[in-house]
Amino acid sequence: MQTAQAVFLMLFAFPLLPLHWTNALFMLSAACTLTLYFMKPVPIGKIFLNNLFFILPFIPYLFEFIVTGFEPVAHFQFEKKIFFFTAPLIVPVFLKVGRFNHYKLALLIFSLSVCLLGLYAFSVLILKGMPFSADAYKNGSYLLRHEFEKLTHLHSTVFSAYALAASVFLFMFPAKRKTWQWILRILAVFMCLSALYLAVRIAFITAFVLGLIFIINADLTLQRKIILSVFLIIAMSALAFITPSINSRLSEFAGIKGSTTDNFNTISQRKTITSCSWQVFTMYMFSGTGCSHFQEELNACYESKGWSEGAENNFNPHNQYILMGINYGILILITFLLCLFMIFRKIIRLHEGRYFVVIILLFFMTESLLEKQMGVYFFGLLSLLMYNVTTETVENQ
Repeated sequence: MQTAQAVFLMLFAFPLLPLHWTNALFMLSAACTLTLYFMKPVPIGKIFLNNLFFILPFIPYLFEFIVTGFEPVAHFQFEKKIFFFTAPLIVPVFLKVGRFNHYKLALLIFSLSVCLLGLYAFSVLILKGMPFSADAYKNGSYLLRHEFEKLTHLHSTVFSAYALAASVFLFMFPAKRKTWQWILRILAVFMCLSALYLAVRIAFITAFVLGLIFIINADLTLQRKIILSVFLIIAMSALAFITPSINSRLSEFAGIKGSTTDNFNTISQRKTITSCSWQVFTMYMFSGTGCSHFQEELNACYESKGWSEGAENNFNPHNQYILMGINYGILILITFLLCLFMIFRKIIRLHEGRYFVVIILLFFMTESLLEKQMGVYFFGLLSLLMYNVTTETVENQ
């Protein structure tokens, strides 16, 4: 039992682990769960039905994979979604038979893993002098983010999502000693500042929204809430002007009206990506392109707008919602949204869950998180854990 719980907890260190190690841990955790299940069987019918919302939106990937005769692109896309066909049964069954009720500990391990990864990456960047180089902040801080991604093997947007979630989990962890509580809160601030420093625009917006939600939920008078909200606006504005990386990214909005895809401005590039994504979505609104062909359609649109770089780099829609609609049409998109609603309406019962839901909903708007395996683990594993935490567990903790 203790070994199985240790393996399960180690799985939440996935931000720090190579992907193949994480996959191996997941398979080991699945084997431990099966062993415990055979030793002490539990009814799995209800468990399966309760977690069906995690599976339904991704059934078309399995269907296309089979119908196309295991076509390579369909196989690649389905491979990234296999987690949603296995974990929704493995995780809740383990929580049941493994008598695991320390969900906060799992969130802490995830958070500390992100902290360690961030400390390592920023230490190397400082030793290289990257934060002190003006070149690092040119072109929307491209060099800074590119070097960070090389060190962490994570897209800066994915790390920013990790960091914001970690900051929430660390801040809310109920440490028994005040010393540890202050240490965790200092790390929480570090994680939040790390996400902001990487100059991911949606992270800046999300941090502001999370701050407002925290103030609204705080046990304070209305007057103090207003004062803190004004202070938050001033602080975020100051950060935008003072921090070179954020200032460089946000300044790209200044030339948005006259920008073109040729001037290497990320705003103009996003405009083209969004325009083409909507164009392809409306063309295939009811049938979808299929996950095997969506990129071909997008690339053709990029070429028609004179942006050959977009086609060469196979830029996806950078929007999880639109991508689901492009792949399989509006009915699957609606299914996806309804499933998210059913999942999140339960997760928000947890204090940490409320903030996690906001992070996911906002990041899905500017990044196709579920097209990255580490994004799948982030959304899938943490959502499944919090979704399957019982009311009794919440009350006991």
